[in-house]
Amino acid sequence: MDDSVFEQIMGMFGICQGVEVVSTSKVVETKALVDECFIEALQELRENKVYKRSSDLAYIMIGANDGIIKDLPFFYSPDDFIGYCMQLGIEDIPKRSTIYNKVNDTIGKYPEWTFVGDVKRKEILRRSSIVSLFSSAYGRAKRRKLDGFLDK
Repeated sequence: MDDSVFEQIMGMFGICQGVEVVSTSKVVETKALVDECFIEALQELRENKVYKRSSDLAYIMIGANDGIIKDLPFFYSPDDFIGYCMQLGIEDIPKRSTIYNKVNDTIGKYPEWTFVGDVKRKEILRRSSIVSLFSSAYGRAKRRKLDGFLDK
């Protein structure tokens, strides 16, 4: 957009006192929505006692990198994931070494994960359930937010 058109548009905003520019970036709005849904999904898992240990967050990171939720960013390292969680104000984040260990012990792509070592079937199901329940909670949070947005 050239400057003359921009000035005309901004002039129209001056005429219309009731107009409020809420945002100029769809990317920012989308990231905010993803972040809010991520937080709400984690809260739901905690409330339902699905998420037992801080190390369980590692499986959410691995699942996100496996593409279970297309909105989430790809985390190139545990530091990326830890930084993202800290940015969102999430407490009880596992240490980098814990996440590295979980990543290294997880083989394959969700939902066909296998694990290094002698992991009992019940624990394998629990780890996979964390990811599937997170995905479901994330979807519910997103639908609630989008329904609220569309109702306005």
